[in-house]
Amino acid sequence: MPRLSPLQWLLFAVFLFFYGFTVFAVTRDYYIRHAARPAVAAAPAAPHGMPSQATPRPAPTAIPQTITETNPDLLAQQADALFVERRYAEAVPVYRRLLELRPDDVEAHNDLGLALHYLGDTDGALTQLRAGAAKDAAHQRIWLTLGFVSLQAGDAAEARTALEQARDLGADTGVGQEATRLLDLIEEQ
Repeated sequence: MPRLSPLQWLLFAVFLFFYGFTVFAVTRDYYIRHAARPAVAAAPAAPHGMPSQATPRPAPTAIPQTITETNPDLLAQQADALFVERRYAEAVPVYRRLLELRPDDVEAHNDLGLALHYLGDTDGALTQLRAGAAKDAAHQRIWLTLGFVSLQAGDAAEARTALEQARDLGADTGVGQEATRLLDLIEEQ
């Protein structure tokens, strides 16, 4: 195995820092752009901002019907790429396969829960998010997502509890600040 020079290690550390910051920034931007809205009496034509049937969709790339991949890191990359492209229906089985290989992966529970929510399966989303929160109660992002989805589902009590947990795990972080903002929205209702 090749040895890395101190300069290569430094470049690697700088890359990881910027990668982490980018993931944080994209996630925060998403939650800011998709703020919780009060429940309305009539359901929208396309749930949760998804394109309606009349909206043309890009042609999907080939995803195998049965996911036989055994490398969890590659599965995570594939699922995340599909999620970013808003191809939630294709990302769901990949996240499920990832959870078969790594059942304690809280991030996979979080992302699977969001994908299910955006597909209109809010009950399935809440089940995944609760399971992820039960596996790691100190994972701030899962609590934020659980609060966000609960608020979208109209369960202000569960939303408040989850968002308070997210805030209490670090109010000075971006996730904690977003939890505080969503809590303020609940108080305004």
